[in-house]
Amino acid sequence: MTASLAHALRLIAEHGHAAPWLTKARAEGSVMADALARALIDDDGERSAYDAPQAFEVFIRGGGNASLYSAVSATLARLYEQLGVRCLLDIGVGDGLALLPALGQTRPAPTTVDVVEPSGGLLDALRPRLPAGKAWQLTLQAFLAQLAPERRWDLAQSTFALQSIAPGERLVALKKLRRHVTRLAIVEFDVPVFSSADERFASLAQRYERAASEYGDDAALVAGGFLAPMLLGQLRTAAPSNWEQPISAWQDELVRAGYRVAATTHVHDYSWAPAWLIVAKA
Repeated sequence: MTASLAHALRLIAEHGHAAPWLTKARAEGSVMADALARALIDDDGERSAYDAPQAFEVFIRGGGNASLYSAVSATLARLYEQLGVRCLLDIGVGDGLALLPALGQTRPAPTTVDVVEPSGGLLDALRPRLPAGKAWQLTLQAFLAQLAPERRWDLAQSTFALQSIAPGERLVALKKLRRHVTRLAIVEFDVPVFSSADERFASLAQRYERAASEYGDDAALVAGGFLAPMLLGQLRTAAPSNWEQPISAWQDELVRAGYRVAATTHVHDYSWAPAWLIVAKA
């Protein structure tokens, strides 16, 4: 099944269509092939992954994400207690899916929690539940540009958010951030390194199909409303919208930015890739 889907993905990336191979994968039971075929027919695959809010809500709070974020929150809570964090900064906090449960599990919890998030809608959902602190609706780059030199935090954290910043800009931002924090903790996926295009398409097919299959009766909704537009964006875009990399590359990047990596800890095996925590000293 995933072999047919992988071939279809390659044809979509190279030619923009792959109807016969999508039909073959659909007949073999592929949820993603069905979602991709419908997306290409309905709107030529130009819809954003975030145009169907219900699908995204089901995706982020269901399937494998439930256990992923539970593990991430528990890991962060242990880190706060271990380090005695009193002043915390969360970069790319979203609506607090990882942050809020972590704070609820920590005794004593940080007394100041500041957050940075470019999405106003996500911040609006988070603000009423946010403890003492400030929320900035800014990108990390814009946040650092307006930050007073003396402002500092015990710990800055970022969960699955730094991958959305282009590597060159990210390295500059990480260097600037180092002046304001004692430690930095990031949670990211240990994505595989591909030796060939065929290996990349095979991996994409396996990981997307695995993700969709975790949603049971909601699989078609999640695959059609969120995963298919996301995958088509990855296949077609000339400019990537995220820059994932192996955990070893994240460690190297932090070292280049002037940090000292103190610990690297496995957090959870997720359908996309294993999630890891890296803690670095500024």
